[in-house]
Amino acid sequence: MKLETLGWNIFFEARFTPYSGKGLLPGRISIQHKDRYVLLSEQGEVNGKVSGKFRFEVKGLHNFPAVGDWVVFEIDSGDQSAVIHHVLERRSKFSRKVAGDRPDEQVLAANVDIAFLVMGLDGNYNLRRLERYLTAARESEAQSVIVLNKSDLCPRPFLEECAQEVLSIAQGIDVIVMSALRTEDVAPLHSHLAPGITGVLLGSSGVGKSTITNQLLGMEHSKVQAVRETDNHGRHTTPHRELLVLPHGGIIIDTPGLRELQLWSGEDGLHDSFDDIEELATNCRFRDCRHEAEPGCAVKSAMQGGTLEPERYESYQKLQREIQFQITKNNSTAKRLEKERDKKKANQLKNNPHNRDKQ
Repeated sequence: MKLETLGWNIFFEARFTPYSGKGLLPGRISIQHKDRYVLLSEQGEVNGKVSGKFRFEVKGLHNFPAVGDWVVFEIDSGDQSAVIHHVLERRSKFSRKVAGDRPDEQVLAANVDIAFLVMGLDGNYNLRRLERYLTAARESEAQSVIVLNKSDLCPRPFLEECAQEVLSIAQGIDVIVMSALRTEDVAPLHSHLAPGITGVLLGSSGVGKSTITNQLLGMEHSKVQAVRETDNHGRHTTPHRELLVLPHGGIIIDTPGLRELQLWSGEDGLHDSFDDIEELATNCRFRDCRHEAEPGCAVKSAMQGGTLEPERYESYQKLQREIQFQITKNNSTAKRLEKERDKKKANQLKNNPHNRDKQ
């Protein structure tokens, strides 16, 4: 398989130059299974894992290979598996905070050109959730496209109302209304996925990502199950993230449904997603206006006048607080973890018999 078919370009070529001619090869992560990976390369599909040196030196979960990453590897002469030595610099990444209290970043998809944010026009429809996805997607540096799926289940008046609501917060982003059950409805997605372009499908479980993937591939690759009628949630039919090359040359990353999307960072994404509110704030009488009881508040005036929905402003405030809290927590905890890692490595080096013999 040619590297260009997998999304290889001059950006990655330049990053690979220091490793060229050393018996090392470039490959792209297609599937991740905990500490095991499937790579696509000119040598075909190969299973692999990171080297011991890589595991020892890397800091943080986010520095390990993720689906979509370009990596530098060599073939193990014993079992013909891949040994991954480096991850090339990423052009973009879609991340979230890992579940629980651990302050670490989980990269869901790397080197993505287009993030398709999929929302179902059924019980899954939620503008506030979409604002969260938009903030994370804009932070990723990938282009965003909103996909409103299951139009076949949505009465016409409600469908038009939903489309208008989404357009009101989309801020110039393409919005595709479709039913993944109809092959012709997937044509707009194909138009975004030119040869070598990588897209990722993101959304809650049950929004139809697997059905969309099957339509893009022209075959049933991912299993599809109906959502539960009680809560319109799916059953996580996609077990893992997977990068797939489409017949016409584009690339798609299918992902399991996200139960939650805790923002890892997002200051820039927040500014882009809510630039209407931030533009209003520049017209407030006071520069440090909190948009509460201050006189001359343009934001409060817009809400009272009906040009800004209070729910949208509350969503903005909630995401702003979440991002600031996460930044503060990340900074303090990261320093502590770095000290712990350095101490652990120092102890490992000290206790290494080879090093003791040199002393």
